[in-house]
Amino acid sequence: KFESKILLLLLSLLWRVGVMFSCFSTVCGKPVHPVVEVQRILGGKAARRGNFPWQALTGINGRGGGALLGDRWILTAAHTIFPKGGVQNNVNELHKMGNHPVRRIFIHPDFNPKDEHNFNGDIALLELKNPVTLGPTQLPICLPDATNTSFYAHGHMGYVSGFGVDKNRIASIPMVFSENMFCAGFLEGKKDTCQGDSGSVFTVLDRESGRWVATGIVSWGIGCGTGYGFYTKILNYLDWINGIVKEDRP
Repeated sequence: KFESKILLLLLSLLWRVGVMFSCFSTVCGKPVHPVVEVQRILGGKAARRGNFPWQALTGINGRGGGALLGDRWILTAAHTIFPKGGVQNNVNELHKMGNHPVRRIFIHPDFNPKDEHNFNGDIALLELKNPVTLGPTQLPICLPDATNTSFYAHGHMGYVSGFGVDKNRIASIPMVFSENMFCAGFLEGKKDTCQGDSGSVFTVLDRESGRWVATGIVSWGIGCGTGYGFYTKILNYLDWINGIVKEDRP
């Protein structure tokens, strides 16, 4: 075990998800002010308070995003903690200022920060030292049902939110294909995530339950707004996520 502090700001203004439902609290994916428009980040608009109550801002290596799972877990991208091609972080470097101390950090074993061309396993979990107080503007996202692949269908619309280079923004983009990762967006660009959005989640609405579900994590792309963005496919990592979280339950 180790304790580290990162700049982890849980925002009450932002974003999305929920399904059938792997959830670490009694309520997930039910924002008080759900998004009703099809908009996006680059070419998107500022999010309204309460749109995405699971959104987190991590400041480990500059701006980065994450999503609240339950009251003390943050789901994010591994490369926001150990950047590709960057200087390898050491645990002591994570003992920075922060308003939410982190108890433990879990990086997926397939993630290799030394391989700049392989983003396999680009997923991480942050366990907070203390639980977050949940409420209307601070709620967790839901995880997908392992048997439901419909949210990854070609052309299915979803939302991704992020801070980009200035403030929290949202965007809606269609999925293109799904494997271990999937890409989403518009070939001609215009609406895309950017570097400051890394680690934030791609979410879709389960219309039957009215809950938002996290299906992807912002992973990589070519520039900003120049084409498709690439996302870690959460469905492929549910066993890993649940294994870590359940291990820590009493």
